[in-house]
Amino acid sequence: MPSPRSYNTSFPSAEALFYSCTTSSTSAEDLDMHYIPPSKSSLRIGVIILSQDQTQMVDFAALDLLTMVGRNRLNKLNASPAALEDSLDEIDVRYVTASGEGSFPVSSGGRIPVTNSFQNAPQFDILLIPGSFSTTPLPPSATLFLNCQCARPNLIAIISIVSGILHLAQTGICNERRAAAPRSLLPALKQRFPEISWRSTPWERHDKLWSSNSAVSALDMMRTFMREYFWDRSAAVECALDAVGIGKLDECE
Repeated sequence: MPSPRSYNTSFPSAEALFYSCTTSSTSAEDLDMHYIPPSKSSLRIGVIILSQDQTQMVDFAALDLLTMVGRNRLNKLNASPAALEDSLDEIDVRYVTASGEGSFPVSSGGRIPVTNSFQNAPQFDILLIPGSFSTTPLPPSATLFLNCQCARPNLIAIISIVSGILHLAQTGICNERRAAAPRSLLPALKQRFPEISWRSTPWERHDKLWSSNSAVSALDMMRTFMREYFWDRSAAVECALDAVGIGKLDECE
C-alpha cells in the first residue's frame, strides 16, 4: 500500500508579512516576500555637507524625527514603558565635510559644528544628504567618499532631502534608479542625468535610495522609513510620530 503523500507547505515569516502589509511601495521588487532582519539597537548617521553655501535648516526636520526613537529623546516625552523598551540605545549623528574643520552655515543664520572629514569619517549606517543652494560640481573626493560608503553591504539607507539629490546624482549612485526631486529642478535634471529615472512624486524609494521633492514630503518619507526599518520597535516609532503630530497624518480628523 503506497504511503500517503506528504505536503511541505511553506508560509512567509511574520517579518515578511509585516513588510508586505505595511510598505507603501507598489513595485514588484519591494513587494517580494523576503526576510527582514531585526533593526539595530544603535545607529550611526552621517549628514554629508557637500557645499559651502547655506544648507536649508528645514531639511534637518527629517533627521530630527529619526533621532526621536533614541532613548534619550523618548525619556523626555514621558514615553510608555513599551516605547522605552523599543527605543534605540544610541543614535550617533556626525556632520561631515571635505575638510572636517569649523562649522557650516544654515539658512536660519546659524552654524552647525563639523565633526568629521571625508578622511576620518567612520562607516555609517545611514547617509543623509540635505539640500543647499549650490550648483557647483562635486569634487572627486566627495564622489569617492560617497561611493565607498554606499558600496558597503551593511548600509541601511541613503536619504536625499530635496535638492540634495543634485549632489547625489553626480556620483553615479542614482543611475538606473528611481528618484524624486524638486519640481523646479526636474527639467534640468532629466536633461543632465538621463540615466536616472526621475519621478514627479512627493518622494521615491528604490532599494536603499530614498529621495524627496520637498522638506514636507521628506517627513512623510521618513515616517515610512521608520515604520519599515523599525518594524520590531513599533511602540517607540509611534510614540515619536505622535509626539510631532504625524502619527496619523494619513487619516482625517
